[in-house]
Amino acid sequence: MPADVCVECADANRAESYIQLLENVGEELLRACAVSDRELSILLTDDPGIQALNAQWRGVDAPTDVLSFAFDEVEQHAEWMPLGDVVLNLDRADTQRHDHGLSLEQELIYLLIHGFCHLRGFDHAEPEEAAHMKAEEERLVGIVGLDAQRPQNFF
Repeated sequence: MPADVCVECADANRAESYIQLLENVGEELLRACAVSDRELSILLTDDPGIQALNAQWRGVDAPTDVLSFAFDEVEQHAEWMPLGDVVLNLDRADTQRHDHGLSLEQELIYLLIHGFCHLRGFDHAEPEEAAHMKAEEERLVGIVGLDAQRPQNFF
């Protein structure tokens, strides 16, 4: 199954330049985690777009860098279900890439990896969980060939 990218932001022309990159990385992540029979949806948006989703689904009326919506957490399961949706904030990625010492492409890939890990049940609320998630992110960073280290100050 594919990874599909949709764009919903004010600067759609800028965002569209990242569609193929994110689709390729998404498909590589699906294969690397033996879930290539599932579908991954990626939404590339901006601060207002992700703030609206964050308020609606998490009750937090503020923008964030990435949101994940795992279909495995849905109570009713069909015979086949997509893996889920990852929402990436282009505005926040562009801002925080400087703190992480990454290019915008690298930051978007890292955020996609982070959101993808959440879809697969990883979390970082507790120190032990965070250590497992960090290790999985580092493994996936190596698999997708991201020419950068996982940002140390990410969570």
